[in-house]
Amino acid sequence: MRRAIARLLLLAGLGCAAAGALLLTVLAPPATLTVAVQPAAGSVAVVTAPGVLDLSGPAATVRAAAGDGRDVFVGVATARDAQAWLGRAARTEVTGVAGSLDEPVARTSAEGSGAAADPRAADVWLASADGSGSAELVWDTTSDEALDAAGGAVAVVATDGTAAAPQRVELTWSLTGDAARHPAAVPLLAGGAVLAVLGAVGLLLHRRPARASRAPARPARQETR
Repeated sequence: MRRAIARLLLLAGLGCAAAGALLLTVLAPPATLTVAVQPAAGSVAVVTAPGVLDLSGPAATVRAAAGDGRDVFVGVATARDAQAWLGRAARTEVTGVAGSLDEPVARTSAEGSGAAADPRAADVWLASADGSGSAELVWDTTSDEALDAAGGAVAVVATDGTAAAPQRVELTWSLTGDAARHPAAVPLLAGGAVLAVLGAVGLLLHRRPARASRAPARPARQETR
């Protein structure tokens, strides 16, 4: 009975360890998380809420494209400066990300009304990029005390501040640490290793002793007188 239990522990441990190894390698989550943002009707800008750019590190990438080839602007500013530029302008605010790593969904809300100033004429940007038809900006998400004191960094996507915001906006984060691993991978690998060791030890401790070979019986000697 004990040998059967040990054998089951060994098999279960090897199975769990193999599953954990697969989740860490072949079946591991993607190295990046990308979410698409659909601007609300009438929005002249798309802006991220404080903390969204810092969802995962070490970098976040903001991409935007306008289907009609208009100039596209992408900038990062402190939350305080971005709000000063936006004022009460109509905007789509990205408040977070829902769903799974495989199918993430942007949580958004529509705020304000009216137009904003031309973002290319403002001097509030910590980093910016613009281009005809599309633009892309990579932001280092390393924590900064000065940024934290100003409400954190936010991304702003727009055209000229008066026309509609670009139709296609994407946010991409690099995934590291726990975010880059399946939550069950490490527990399965560690638990499987423990079970496998217990099973192997149990089999070693309960080995059946080898049967001693019996010598063939010798015929009794007859004494001659």
